[in-house]
Amino acid sequence: MSWRVSVLILFVVSLCGCAASPSFVKTDRSKSYEIYGKTYHPMKCVKVGYKQDGVASWYGPGFHGRKTASGEVYDMNQLTAAHSELPLNTLLKVTNLKNNRHVVVRVNDRGPFVGDRVIDMSLGAARDLGMITPGTVPVKLEVVGTQIRLASAKKIRRSIKIVHPPTSLNPYYAANHKGFLALLRN
Repeated sequence: MSWRVSVLILFVVSLCGCAASPSFVKTDRSKSYEIYGKTYHPMKCVKVGYKQDGVASWYGPGFHGRKTASGEVYDMNQLTAAHSELPLNTLLKVTNLKNNRHVVVRVNDRGPFVGDRVIDMSLGAARDLGMITPGTVPVKLEVVGTQIRLASAKKIRRSIKIVHPPTSLNPYYAANHKGFLALLRN
């Protein structure tokens, strides 16, 4: 096996989480921060399957085009969300407990910082959940994985030539990141 494929395998395994375990989500942006006098301590690592119940709200036009905590520009039509403590780029299955509709979103921002709310959904995600009119709904959150940003994938692509990416290492990763793997192949 060439050293490039070995490097790719190590990279993919490291993306899968803490201590190279595919059952965790890890971030390097976990510095504590203070909003309205309350200090938040983002998790460095969270286990896939972690669940949380609470109230969801949505945000859109007032933040559209502004930078998020992850550094990307907020697009209110994408399936993203803000959470005060989960690692950035965590993939969450969010279920509206009033109508049982669900959507998978990526945490790319911090918030909400109002009352007892646990997550702020983008307009696109709120539309899929059927929560635009009520504004807030009770939800169940479940961590289902992580996703890397395309900017990182482009840097990797420049430095490694892939012959046959190891899609069988992590079935969840292989099934849900086909676009990323295609980007690496080119």
